[in-house]
Amino acid sequence: NGGTMHGDFVRGASEANGPLLLPSCAGERRQDLLLDLHLLMQAGAGLTAPVFVDSPLATRASAIFERHAYDIERGDVLRQALSSPQLRFTETVEQSKAINRLTGFFVVIAASGMCDAGRIRHHLKANLWRRNATVMMAGYQAQGSLGRILLDGAQRVRIQGEEVEVKARISLFELYSGHADASELVAWLK
Repeated sequence: NGGTMHGDFVRGASEANGPLLLPSCAGERRQDLLLDLHLLMQAGAGLTAPVFVDSPLATRASAIFERHAYDIERGDVLRQALSSPQLRFTETVEQSKAINRLTGFFVVIAASGMCDAGRIRHHLKANLWRRNATVMMAGYQAQGSLGRILLDGAQRVRIQGEEVEVKARISLFELYSGHADASELVAWLK
C-alpha cells in the first residue's frame, strides 16, 4: 500500500489533476511523508508527479538524513526517495512562488504542520479555492489552528490578510502525528 500513506487519497488527488498540499513540521515526519510518497509512486500506475519540498530548513535536514540513511530504519528506501528525479527542493521565495504556476498533479510538502506559519500558508492561499486541489493534514491539528479550522469545514478562511474561499478537499491522517494523545501522555506519566 506504499507505506502508511493513504493511497486512495493520493490517487484521488492525481485523478483531480490538481495540487496535493501536505503541511508538515518536524524533520522526521517530513522524511516519513517523502518515503511513503516515494513508495506509493513506485507502486502505483499513473501516480508519478513532481514532489516539491518547499523549505530551506528541510533541504538541509534531508541532506543530514541522507548522510545517515544507513543508520535509520528504512534508510535504503529513504536514500532512493531523496535521489528521485521527481523530488525537487526549493530554497528561495521566488522558487516557492513559481510552484503555484504549475498545472496538473503535483505535490507540495511545506511547513508548518498546523498551517499557522511558514510557506504552506502561501500555497494554501494560492490553491484552497481550487476544486481540484487536495490538502492532506499529516498530524494533530490544535483547536484554533488554521489546520483545525479547515478540517472543521470552514467555507472561507483569512490567510495573509485576504479572504479565501475553500473548495479544496481537506483530510486528516494522524498516522504522521508527532503529538502524543491523552492516553499516551497518561501512560508516559505513569
